[in-house]
Amino acid sequence: MKDPFGKDAERLIREEFGDLLTLLQRIPLSVSVDDVLTLVAWVLASEEPPEKLLRRSPLEETKDVFRFYALLGALALSPYGIELELVEKALVKLYGKRLKGSDLSGTMLMVEEIQTGEVPERDRKILEKPMDKNVDPSERERRKLRYRMRLAEFLTLWDGSLKEVYIRGGYAYLTQETALQLWERAFTRRIERASRLLSKMSDELPEFYGELRERLRNIAEEHFKERLEKLGKVGAQPLRFDLFPPCIKEALKGVPAGMRNYAITVLLTSFLSYARICPNPPRKDVRVRDCVESLDIIEKEILPVIIEAGNRCTPPLFEDQPHEIKNVWYHLGFGLTDRPTLEDSGNSTWYFPPNCDKIRANAPGLCKPDKYCRGVKNPLTYYLRRLAREGRKDAAEGSE
Repeated sequence: MKDPFGKDAERLIREEFGDLLTLLQRIPLSVSVDDVLTLVAWVLASEEPPEKLLRRSPLEETKDVFRFYALLGALALSPYGIELELVEKALVKLYGKRLKGSDLSGTMLMVEEIQTGEVPERDRKILEKPMDKNVDPSERERRKLRYRMRLAEFLTLWDGSLKEVYIRGGYAYLTQETALQLWERAFTRRIERASRLLSKMSDELPEFYGELRERLRNIAEEHFKERLEKLGKVGAQPLRFDLFPPCIKEALKGVPAGMRNYAITVLLTSFLSYARICPNPPRKDVRVRDCVESLDIIEKEILPVIIEAGNRCTPPLFEDQPHEIKNVWYHLGFGLTDRPTLEDSGNSTWYFPPNCDKIRANAPGLCKPDKYCRGVKNPLTYYLRRLAREGRKDAAEGSE
């Protein structure tokens, strides 16, 4: 199947299974872990997907959908880690290759083919240069406008200048190449959104997905080995304050009384703790003691930052509400206490950083998006992407 998020795949899931959870529960009866991993394992040996994955017979389309959604089920158990990055990289390349040169109007991208005469002839000649002998035929073909997309939908995916796009009557008109680029962005975002949504039902997934997630992690660690070695293993990295998302930087400055408890106790506590000691949680109900052998990191690196940010608030949070320190430990999973031990870990839930939409709803003054926020739904995802980008930059500089 060319696009597992496309209309044909949606129809298959709806008619044969009814809903996505039923599909995920049935998948282990139809495909093996090894079979699923063929969609991504090829990255260890090649820059391009093998020909046998590009040419799928119609009889194998259902199996192809099973393998794709099995990967999403595995990501539901680890929606923010290197497994997600591996799956995105492999599947964007694989399905992008399958779509190259194909009609994109049946995919998840909301485009439709341009009708003859829809683009004025004068504009078409300027844009496509069909009669210009100085333009190579392949370049003329590349310039040809093929699709149109409603401008409102187009703007959610486009990050370039509007001067580069032909716009008419509320539509953006696209070449095959531009449309495919937009599809890749939409596809990546859909994978991230699906893995986060499925994480809410991860307790209902068969053990099959736990095994698949572990195998997926092994492939990801091997593929990103050099970068991981440069960055250090997950859970052992000092905090990079310069790479924090804007909302966290705002919370660190101190906030007014109306936002103090949410900004400090809820957002800052959860973000700093996960970012420092467990940026890639192994499971949904992870405890602090699963990630560290003592409370030293929390007491010496994390708690002082939280208290300092609280003291910058107006009025100072912990002077005004001394008991709030107990709530900090509560949100770290130690129960309502101000003198925890490592064994207390698990007495309450270790809260994961809230998503961006919840931050906007509860403390809109913290949300001041920058260029890296585009397409990000959680502050921890922002931080991990910035870390990964810095790792790639350092690796490139080292190789030079």
